[in-house]
Amino acid sequence: MKKIVKELKLSYNKIDACENNCMLFYGDDKDKKDCDHCGKGRYKEACGKKSTTIPRKILRHFPLIDRLKRLFMSEHTAKQMTWYKNREVKEGEISHPSDGDDWKNFDLQHPSFAKEFRNVRLGLSTDGFNPFDNSGNKVYSLWPVVVVVYNLPPSMSMKKPYMFLTLIIPGPDNTKKDLHVFLRPLIDELKILWHSGVETFD
Repeated sequence: MKKIVKELKLSYNKIDACENNCMLFYGDDKDKKDCDHCGKGRYKEACGKKSTTIPRKILRHFPLIDRLKRLFMSEHTAKQMTWYKNREVKEGEISHPSDGDDWKNFDLQHPSFAKEFRNVRLGLSTDGFNPFDNSGNKVYSLWPVVVVVYNLPPSMSMKKPYMFLTLIIPGPDNTKKDLHVFLRPLIDELKILWHSGVETFD
């Protein structure tokens, strides 16, 4: 199954994190053994004779770029990626985020981006939940981060195939105040898309 998923460019990365949510062992810090901020060790102490290192906390990162590129590889979805521009708009009604003032102001600030209708518009959503039985005593807050493609019509953009899970932020504590630490891999991808863009088969 992993081989099949890998060929579809749907693999994921495991990124070690500080147990106190201070930093990720990622990028230039990927080989560090201790947190720069709190000094906490990256790995748990080995039990018995086991020599394998076990990270204290792991962030799951599901790369976004390849999944966005696949939207243009299907004739059906490629046509829908300009839906927001070609749809019928009723004056005074907001039926899509592109009708809102924030969208229009963004287009005025970045006219070259707005000129190409196929440029991808994204929304980000996250919320914590307890994946375990609520009747138990274990308190655990897990935070999935989902990206929505606003180019698509609402009948598609809010369906599971087009809501892209990009990060699974581990618990057990509520990580809301440290969310920016865990968003770094996704932000790095978004910087690539914004500054240089990527080419795909349309």
